[in-house]
Amino acid sequence: MWITLYQLTFMKKASYHVVNEAVEYAKKTEGRFAAGFINAILRRYIREYIENKDDKSRGLAIQNNKKSQIQRLSIIHSFPEWIIRRWYERLGQEDIERLCSVLNTVPRFAIRIAIKKMDIEDVVDYLEKKGIKTERGRYIESALYVDRLAPIIKDNLFKKGIIHIQDEASQLTGIALDPKKGDVILDACCGLGTKTYQIQELEADIRLYSMDIDKDKIESIDKKKVNVICGDVLLHPFKEKVFDKILLDAPCSSTGIIRKHPEIKWRLKEKDIKRHGINQLAMLNSLWGCLKENGYLIYSVCSFEPEETIDVLAGFKREKKFIVENPLPLLFNKEYFMSLPHETGLDGFFIAKLRKI
Repeated sequence: MWITLYQLTFMKKASYHVVNEAVEYAKKTEGRFAAGFINAILRRYIREYIENKDDKSRGLAIQNNKKSQIQRLSIIHSFPEWIIRRWYERLGQEDIERLCSVLNTVPRFAIRIAIKKMDIEDVVDYLEKKGIKTERGRYIESALYVDRLAPIIKDNLFKKGIIHIQDEASQLTGIALDPKKGDVILDACCGLGTKTYQIQELEADIRLYSMDIDKDKIESIDKKKVNVICGDVLLHPFKEKVFDKILLDAPCSSTGIIRKHPEIKWRLKEKDIKRHGINQLAMLNSLWGCLKENGYLIYSVCSFEPEETIDVLAGFKREKKFIVENPLPLLFNKEYFMSLPHETGLDGFFIAKLRKI
């Protein structure tokens, strides 16, 4: 019976054929009573679920019951019910179907080309001669999508720092920071230094400090080019008003990169999202003092959950004075950048540009 219910719901075989097969099998193996029982269950399922799934007037039909819809979407797309419920209430059924479908596809991987070191067309020719298919980025000149990452990581261009592994949405943070000659800049949660190197490539004549609490991660950063600090954002060592610009790419729930790391959706708990939001707000408050007047803080997360994005800004607005400015030239009259994977084709991402007043 369970196998047949699965066939009726998810496969394209004709319903009558599936039911007949199940009933005949049950009759041979379990007898006429069991066959009749299965026949009744399956035909009621077809009547109330399959045949009426487009009939919005059937308020009691299974598919129009909110809880049943959430359970169905959870099963179909293999997501925990609590995530489906959150997105269902915020986005609606049509958008959540598209979002989950996108997050379940094989991800595209983007690389960033250091275009001041090598022309992107030359990189494309170089990679395609090695059998790697490429596609230009949607928003940024330096972004390039590739069909395989393994050979790139082994390639000399990667070892020389001409190619970096970085999603196009993530690359937008460096664009939003917009480093200028003479700026004193802090990359507050630098990790492996991916954004640090991007900032340097955008403007070399700056004083750049990169900090992370994870000592193992910062070991890979070139100490000759960057001032590297092992430290906690919440207990940072900086004086008041020393930085022109700060990038806070904060630790988050990472719901925006589930496509690349599907284990996230099973490891994450709903309470974690609220916990991250509280920590992100604390980080903003901690760093604000070391930002100069009229300086900029770029706040970004690879998440699109309200508690980690717009709610963090609202909470921060109650405590500090700042102006939210358009973070990217590609946006028209927008206060922040919010990437939903089914709309942008990028990772889920959030970027806000805060000017201190």
